[in-house]
Amino acid sequence: MTEQAGNWMDRLALEIEEDPARIAGETLVCASGISPSGPIHLGNLREVVTAHLVAEALRRRGHRAVHLHSWDDYDRLRKVPAGLDPSLQAYIGRPLSAVPDPAGELDSYASHFIAEFSRALDALGIQVQAVRQSERYPRGDYNRHIRRALDERGAIFDVLAAQQTAGLHDRPAKERRLAYYPFQPYCEACGADSTQVTGYSGEAVSYSCRCGQRGVMSVADGARTSGKLAWKVDWAMRWAHEQVTFEAAGEDHHAPAGSFNVSRQLVRSVYGGVAPRSTVYSFVTMAGVSGKMSGSAGGAAVPATALGLIEPAIMRWLYARRLPAQSFAIDLGPQAVQRLYDEWDQFARRAGASGADPADARVLGSCVATTDGEVAATRRPVSFRLLGSAADITQGSTEQIARIVAEHLAPHPQAASSAPLAGPSAPLAASSAELIEQLRPRLDCALAWARQLPAGQRTVVRGSFDPGPWQQLDGPTRDAVGMLVRGLAGAWTLDGLTTLVYAVPKLMLGQPADAAPTPEVKAAQREFFRALYRLICDADTGPRLPTLMLSIGLDRTTALLAGADSLPSPVPC
Repeated sequence: MTEQAGNWMDRLALEIEEDPARIAGETLVCASGISPSGPIHLGNLREVVTAHLVAEALRRRGHRAVHLHSWDDYDRLRKVPAGLDPSLQAYIGRPLSAVPDPAGELDSYASHFIAEFSRALDALGIQVQAVRQSERYPRGDYNRHIRRALDERGAIFDVLAAQQTAGLHDRPAKERRLAYYPFQPYCEACGADSTQVTGYSGEAVSYSCRCGQRGVMSVADGARTSGKLAWKVDWAMRWAHEQVTFEAAGEDHHAPAGSFNVSRQLVRSVYGGVAPRSTVYSFVTMAGVSGKMSGSAGGAAVPATALGLIEPAIMRWLYARRLPAQSFAIDLGPQAVQRLYDEWDQFARRAGASGADPADARVLGSCVATTDGEVAATRRPVSFRLLGSAADITQGSTEQIARIVAEHLAPHPQAASSAPLAGPSAPLAASSAELIEQLRPRLDCALAWARQLPAGQRTVVRGSFDPGPWQQLDGPTRDAVGMLVRGLAGAWTLDGLTTLVYAVPKLMLGQPADAAPTPEVKAAQREFFRALYRLICDADTGPRLPTLMLSIGLDRTTALLAGADSLPSPVPC
């Protein structure tokens, strides 16, 4: 991890500090906003995480900072996402807060998706000060800002028109300017935004609707209002109203003619405010899925899906370890999830060690705790490969998983003098129930990981020794298996078994155990591993052999490899 990537949140906090205009208030506001138009996906999460981490950096530097999150649930329903009831088509054009909950449980469509995403934020340790635009607009909180925009509608049109491509309109700019109003009413009869403002005088907006309704709406202070400002004007207005200090925005918004740059002009010229400090964040995609995720299109992975497989601290790390402008893909495939846990465990050990790189230590700190408290984390982070394989082999029996893990954590009696204990330094739990609790939430993720394995990737361990595969082995391979069996008891740890299974083929070639992995050695190892898998689980591949052996236990591994007629069964898998 580069120093720049590791310190991006502190760098942004420092840039905010160096601008007196941005830290003039007692409270610094870091803002984010999402329209709950459908499932709120992992791409949306990047905006929220970015604001959260910058707010955290400001707090650590001694500032009072809040993370203000706007739910844009007063936006119109544009289309019904794939997979939802097509009957919702009848509500297109109405505010998301006025569309029924597709599950029939909460007060609205918007509340359904807000609740789902909010649960994920809680799991991630992200506390926000949430506001709902479906409450603020109708309550009249923004009425004076709406009047200001209507008074300055000509100037607003000029700013917007300057960014538009010439030749796209069938009416001249002067004519369009006269008819332009930066406010879209929701019809007080049909509830949709199929309306057109026909006039504005004093504090009253006149409009007509395709449904035939003609109405007059007050935007006086304190009057209830049905409608909202046009998007780019709305964004600028809220910057001024909330006095936003920082807000990240996507690549499309930061384009030269994008929303951020247009709103930056409008906040100054219309509202006399200052645009917030910002940074560009890039897209987050799902591995194997092309293009940008879209909640309104349906089918996008939501944070809850990822949190079913990935611990909260590791989820935070996926976003914190990269510069916001770096795009990345999240891969929830079985092997990818295993690799991610391996990478995290290596990083956490390195970053948590004495004398660690300050950038790494800062990122680790931001992943495992916030200024509000600790993020849910596994107290005993046993290898995910071990947990996943144990969950697969035992068909999810937590008691058997606890036995396997305990055997891994405690050195085997015959191995105590020859193999170091690998693993966390926390004291071993006194009971299986205590150990299971120490393994959560990683254990729950491993159980979910095993359940989603395709049938062809499930591991089925033989019930007893099968002479068929043994008879197919040549003499040298049988000798190699015998050498392995004789060394098992003295190497019964993850590191010890790893060293042993890789060393045996080298020794059989007449080379030392620490010989370099030449092509000849690698070929011999592959053939040896294939023989072991066939003896243990009637397959050519499977979980990493050291993990598989630890999962099924020393006695059963010995029996399956040594040719015993029956298995001693202290606790059968």
